[in-house]
Amino acid sequence: GKSKHEAYAGYFKDVLNNVKNTDFFNVYGHIDFINRYGGFKDRTMDYGEFSFITDEILKTLIEKGKGIEINTSGFRYGLGHCHPQAELVKRYRELGGEIITVGSDAHVPKDIAADFDKAYHVLRKCGFKYITIFENRKPSFIKI
Repeated sequence: GKSKHEAYAGYFKDVLNNVKNTDFFNVYGHIDFINRYGGFKDRTMDYGEFSFITDEILKTLIEKGKGIEINTSGFRYGLGHCHPQAELVKRYRELGGEIITVGSDAHVPKDIAADFDKAYHVLRKCGFKYITIFENRKPSFIKI
């Protein structure tokens, strides 16, 4: 019963609340999860329409030393892009974000590391030179 804008804004408000009120994570994955599962026929997101809150989310993550994940499953699900979209990844980098991981949402073996080449291309275009891995919650940076 909500418009797409109302639903997306409400979702991002919840994301902001999550990142402000917990530290029990290193990387926030599926930051634009609503694109895929919001229930709207048009599964695109205009970053500019939500930058008033997504910028606050990204700044909070950066201030807390947290990262984001770029996930390639959007290619498999016919969206034609990673999650989050390149525009949000680029904005995270512009705001000073450095911690970024790559995932594929592999639920079957053939999807492990699927389309990582596309993710690395997006990351390079957004200004990243490294991806992050964690061991015992400690980040290490690996050149792309």
